[in-house]
Amino acid sequence: MSGGARLAIPGEPAVFEPVAIENISLHGARVVANRSCLVDDSVVITDLLGGARLDARVIYCESLSDGRCAIGLQFNEAAAVSLG
Repeated sequence: MSGGARLAIPGEPAVFEPVAIENISLHGARVVANRSCLVDDSVVITDLLGGARLDARVIYCESLSDGRCAIGLQFNEAAAVSLG
């Protein structure tokens, strides 16, 4: 599955990072972004229209060969919506 969403880090300037969703489940997601995150960062992921919002915790962030980062997210609650 691939889709689009936006990622925001609470406490940082109000910049929503567009991300590509590589996979998503009820419990988490793997997204690809142009910026890195720290493990245990709290983040907010929303659909592109801002209608769906999920709070999550970063469980890993790995650099990819193209300069982007793959970020593993664990949702704070089981996701009842689809972001892709």
